[in-house]
Amino acid sequence: MSASPEPPRLPKPAGAVRAFWARNPRLADALLAGLCALWSFESNAGLQIPQPVDVRWAVVCLVVAATMLVRRSQPWWALTAVAFGGAMSTGHFIGVALACALYALAAYRSTRDAVLGAVLAVTALTVPAIPHGDPAEWRSKAIIYAVIAVIAIFPGANVRTRRRYLQALLDRTVQLAREKEQEGRLAAIRERTRIAHDLHDIVAHSLTVMVRLADGAAAVADSDPHRARSASERIGGIGRDAMVDMRRLLGVLRDGGEDEPAIQDLDALAGTFRGAGLPVALRRQGPEPTDRSVRTAVFRTVQEALTNALRYAENAQRVLVAVDYRADPIRIEVTDDGRGTGPAPSVGTRQGLVALRERLALYGGTVDAGPRPAHGWSVRATLPQPSKDTDG
Repeated sequence: MSASPEPPRLPKPAGAVRAFWARNPRLADALLAGLCALWSFESNAGLQIPQPVDVRWAVVCLVVAATMLVRRSQPWWALTAVAFGGAMSTGHFIGVALACALYALAAYRSTRDAVLGAVLAVTALTVPAIPHGDPAEWRSKAIIYAVIAVIAIFPGANVRTRRRYLQALLDRTVQLAREKEQEGRLAAIRERTRIAHDLHDIVAHSLTVMVRLADGAAAVADSDPHRARSASERIGGIGRDAMVDMRRLLGVLRDGGEDEPAIQDLDALAGTFRGAGLPVALRRQGPEPTDRSVRTAVFRTVQEALTNALRYAENAQRVLVAVDYRADPIRIEVTDDGRGTGPAPSVGTRQGLVALRERLALYGGTVDAGPRPAHGWSVRATLPQPSKDTDG
């Protein structure tokens, strides 16, 4: 019996509060501005309302409060207002506004700017009081302002570092999403290419043999009806085999499998071409590989070469298929002694060898096709031996 799922955990209050202020930055700035404006009622006895208000101090607090509204975008202006306002009113404490301005400078600019601003601001707030006050008093004020500056800079720098880290994560996520999308597109292109190659292999091979058998049946229909009937039956068998192959390929498209002819089909393949009038001899040396992709590549290579021989090799007396599994790489050679006169009308797309080169290139193989010295044609292909890690 499976355990019941745990109920969702409520967010921590600290996280909820942080998220609220992150969603409402202007509200936070307005509250800070109101606090700085309220500070104009400060006196040596504390906050007293109502009380006689120092007009100059009230103006300073209102100006500083206004700069708190733009402290995120203009932290230097906010700090400048705090420094000049405190210098003009040496008898008042302006540490709250100083902390807010330095925090903004560290959070939205840099730690270096914040340290420089702290030195300048503390200096501006304490130096004017030196000629008129007790040394112990202005020293204590300098220490207090310095402590406030340090306390404000550290969380501001931490917030800026965290923000940059989160932005880097977001950028990396976007980059990974783009790379994944590009990989998906490339995979789709490769899959379409593979399917196109398989369709070419199935359709071109079957239709080529069927056309040749149909031409032969038509040529002997009157003189040898039995042979013509046998050719017609052979055409039907090849057509049914082609339909089976097409169904298998459609199954690959539906299920995501792999179209893999068995290596022993080489004998049946050679028999099919013999039935179409091509004198095929098959010679294999060495143990057959167990890697399925290599077996498929061998089969498709022989199939394409024999299909081309059936199309182009006129009056061929011998077509030799030689597959040497002992060599590394595996060597496949299909040669004929016919005289090429070009394919029959509507037969051949002249893209078979191109597709074959692309197919074998995926495995690191090569294809070389061309005329033989005397007459005839040869197709030579190589395939690297499968490694032990992928064998099977």
